Amino acid sequence: MRRSPLIFAAGALLLGIVVAGVFYYFYRTSPRFSLEQMVNSLTQRNYEKFYSYLDMKGVLGSLVEDTGKDLIPPEIIPKGNFWGELGVKIGSKLLQQLPPTVYETLQRDVFNKIINIYLDTLTTQDLLALQAAVTVAEINRQEDVARVTLRFPKKDGRLRLTMAWDPQQRLWRVVSVSYEDLKQLLKKEFF
Repeated sequence: MRRSPLIFAAGALLLGIVVAGVFYYFYRTSPRFSLEQMVNSLTQRNYEKFYSYLDMKGVLGSLVEDTGKDLIPPEIIPKGNFWGELGVKIGSKLLQQLPPTVYETLQRDVFNKIINIYLDTLTTQDLLALQAAVTVAEINRQEDVARVTLRFPKKDGRLRLTMAWDPQQRLWRVVSVSYEDLKQLLKKEFF
């Protein structure tokens, strides 16, 4: 009769371990975990690990494309003018093809060095604010794509990111950054 409580306790302990393991597995394969790892790598100044969570071609491509939209405002696009509309479409396509060319030309190390200079200026207070923003980030996940919104109350700003699941590396990577949000944050940071 004494074996019964002992077997029950062992079974409950085993079940608890299995449930905790399942929750940990799902947490490790979540966008929030990747964001936390990015912040931890910044805190440790481990930039190689930080870049493993970034798809630099994708981020650069989305920024160049959005910058192009900023350079060609919709009000100057001629309506009903076939050649004008064709010119804008061709220009848009050229901008979409530019990021890989620019990326390959300048090489990854050049971008990393420029970004590293900025990352080296981050203070402990900046990193804590980033960690807090990641902790309360809004994450809308739909299959292998996640839309993330980081809010920075002190700077009264936000940064929207798009993340995608990388099945080869088995982690979530940032594939695009909102140009408008980045522009606003940089204005508040530097101007």
